Amino acid sequence: MILLGPFAAVILAFLLLGSLVFVAAVSVPRMRRYALSAALWCAMWGPTLVALVLIGGAGLVAGSSFENGGHYESIHASKLLTVVGWTYVIAGLSGTALIATIAARLHQAIVRRFTFALFRLYATAVSAGIGSVFGWALGATLLFTNIASPVWLLWTLWMLTMVALVILFGTVAYKGARSLRGDAPTMFTPITQAGFEGL
Repeated sequence: MILLGPFAAVILAFLLLGSLVFVAAVSVPRMRRYALSAALWCAMWGPTLVALVLIGGAGLVAGSSFENGGHYESIHASKLLTVVGWTYVIAGLSGTALIATIAARLHQAIVRRFTFALFRLYATAVSAGIGSVFGWALGATLLFTNIASPVWLLWTLWMLTMVALVILFGTVAYKGARSLRGDAPTMFTPITQAGFEGL
């Protein structure tokens, strides 16, 4: 249970990074079609890095147990990188970048094959989720900065802001779904041009 806090913080940090990238991409008209996939690329890093840490930690515990006849040996945090090895770190980061890139490319290809109505619903739901990430980041900030205010007031402010951000991001995405779309695919598409454009 102690590790859940840092792992959740890592995942939230990359979700927030993805949300910021989404807002930046939407702000540039030529980049809007890549905004959802770019946000996914960033967001993929959080869970993948947590998985790498868990796999590396399990490997260290298993290796230490095997070498010491079933007894665990504690490893000081300052020596952890030396024990894990730079090869694992470099391979893990390269693998994470590859996984995130493949996921973003697949995402881009798949959502372009949605009908416009389905894409509009998808973009609305994802954008509302991005708004909630900003709300969670605000909540974490309020939690970890000891603001001298009543807890109920901070909680109310947090919830109202969260709801407002979800509604705002969802509404803007619903109304601007066409600009998030890009061009129709030219190969292997199960939908018509009219279905793609929502005509």
